[in-house]
Amino acid sequence: MGLLAPWFLAGIAAVGLPIWLHLLKRSKTDPKQFPSLMFFEYRETSSVKHRKLEHLLLLALRALMLFLLALLFANPFIRRSGAAADGKRLMVVAVDKSFSMRTGTTVSNRLSQAKDEAQKILSGLKPGDSAQVLALAGNVQALTQTVNDPAELRAAVNSIQPGDSRASFGELARYARTLSEAQKIPIELHLVSDLQKSAMPPGFADLRLNPGTTLVLHSIGNAEKNWTLENVVAPRRIYDPKRVKLQAMVTGYGTPAAKRTVTLKLNGRDLQTKTVDIPENGRAQVEFLGLEATYGFSKGEVRIDSADNLAADDHYNFSVERLDPRKVLFVDDGRHPRAELYFRSALDSSGDGGFQMESMRPENAAGAAFTNYAYVVLNDLSSVPQNLESSLQHYVNGGGAVLVTLGPSAAALPRVPVLDEAIEKSSYAGREGERFLSIVDIDTGHPALRSVERFNGVKFFQAIHVSATKSRVLAKLNDQTPLVLERTIGEGKVLAFASTFDNVSNDLPLHASWVPFIAQTALYLGGGGAEQPVNVPVDSYVELRASDSKGAAAEVQDPDGKRALSLDEAIKAKNYAVNREGYYEVKTASGRSSLLAVHADRRESDLSVIPKETLDLWRGTGTNDPVPGTPGAASGVDAPQKPYSLWFYILLLLLGIAVAESIVANGFLRPAAPARDDTKQNDLKLDQTLSKVS
Repeated sequence: MGLLAPWFLAGIAAVGLPIWLHLLKRSKTDPKQFPSLMFFEYRETSSVKHRKLEHLLLLALRALMLFLLALLFANPFIRRSGAAADGKRLMVVAVDKSFSMRTGTTVSNRLSQAKDEAQKILSGLKPGDSAQVLALAGNVQALTQTVNDPAELRAAVNSIQPGDSRASFGELARYARTLSEAQKIPIELHLVSDLQKSAMPPGFADLRLNPGTTLVLHSIGNAEKNWTLENVVAPRRIYDPKRVKLQAMVTGYGTPAAKRTVTLKLNGRDLQTKTVDIPENGRAQVEFLGLEATYGFSKGEVRIDSADNLAADDHYNFSVERLDPRKVLFVDDGRHPRAELYFRSALDSSGDGGFQMESMRPENAAGAAFTNYAYVVLNDLSSVPQNLESSLQHYVNGGGAVLVTLGPSAAALPRVPVLDEAIEKSSYAGREGERFLSIVDIDTGHPALRSVERFNGVKFFQAIHVSATKSRVLAKLNDQTPLVLERTIGEGKVLAFASTFDNVSNDLPLHASWVPFIAQTALYLGGGGAEQPVNVPVDSYVELRASDSKGAAAEVQDPDGKRALSLDEAIKAKNYAVNREGYYEVKTASGRSSLLAVHADRRESDLSVIPKETLDLWRGTGTNDPVPGTPGAASGVDAPQKPYSLWFYILLLLLGIAVAESIVANGFLRPAAPARDDTKQNDLKLDQTLSKVS
């Protein structure tokens, strides 16, 4: 029990007021006539009688009224169990089906144990209680509605299949909060899980539960040693099999020092095998050189010999595509021979040999088949034929890419070709001001500018000022001239560089950032950098279309070879979430095909358990006061409690006592009727008789 406003209890001191008033009560008698008082002895009148309390019932009622009035303002309350308040509760059973629940033997693993435990929990469901079954992984899946049919609940538990996602207790807490706000009744949340550390959200506040939610934890399994293939770094595309380098990282969690055998497989065929020494509770890297892949997509895998109870993470999927070097069309009018030389040298120095440059004049490029090129470069053209620009716009809308450089020749154009931005003026650095311009603002997170070291030391002597009304500015000069701009058009993109590549308007080709800039731009525009990675963890999203256009259809085939998209999704969906391990064949709306290798989140391989102190704090977010006899108290967890105010009952009692006090006071304190004087009455009657006789 408690008081919401305890300071009002000071008003109980007013109980002394009726006692004081009753002590002032004095006895009154009718005066009697007496001839003289001179013969009476003078003495002190005793006041003992005056100090005696009279009308004790009335006094008690008045004192009780004041006491209840003070208690009413103090607003007392008692704590009551939510379940006991209305006799209703909702039992929610959440079964963890994340990747780590595969730990165990083929006969019995953690998930089968969790399902058995969930069945035991449901067996304790009381008649009239409702329940719901959830499957927990990267998100929360409600397998049933709120029902009281035990058969339906048990069937839902039996239907749970192992998943490849990482568990998220933050998502479970969010679902519990939403359910509590919707149901308005106490919730008893049972979590059956191995309680991995990796399932914790970044912030503890994300685990908060609403008042009235009792969390009951059922731990399955303990921390175990586990070796896993943590990561594999493989190229997305292969052009020269002999120049391929592939790296694999083998990690041990809570493991002793040991040797593991690592095998490289491609399309089910063993290619190379190596042995690696793994330190105690550490990691070691294995490197494979060369990858004899056939043309097209290949399914790769790196595997270690299993020596623990979680064999599902002893392999790592990856995919590669072998292609001939892609062509880059360099459109130039012949006035910039050094720009062509510098650009070709940078492409050849990029490392993987994935691009070959082909030069062409503007008048000849109009009839070229642009779909045969990874991307097209328009190098400072003074004029662009209308048919060439129309073909390039159609090429970009279909998913192609164009790189436009601007210099003294392009300054005469009213607008930037394909980018469709207005050319305003040329910016020069001269003796009357700064001798050169430099970059002051750059988006280093962009794929094309990721390894350029912010163009440190590069001097710009001339740049073309372009209005950026439709484009995104990726880099600016110190006079606020946009240097690098990007715009997405349809399924493709256009990148503009507001200077030249010929070491005249700037000295960029002489700096170390030149080759990384051209190499990263080639990967970005050519599809290697812009497309999402093809080796991704479970619960990643695959981009199916770059815009909201709903024209072309996309296709996704799951690891079983079945279509993963409905007809409506194939036309409208922008993304697709891969939710299991295996290989997915994806064709985007732009027509590009890829083979996605999906692997389980390797954070699930660390089987460490959340500390007990953290779990106790989590349980405490829902409620803090256990009530004997409630389900939570019986299992050693906190039961849902809430304050229940008693003011209404006190007010009713106060009104009843006030009425009783009025009745009692009316009986005790009513003025006495004046006494009749019989002598005067007799004399009056005698006079009346005598008058009649006379």
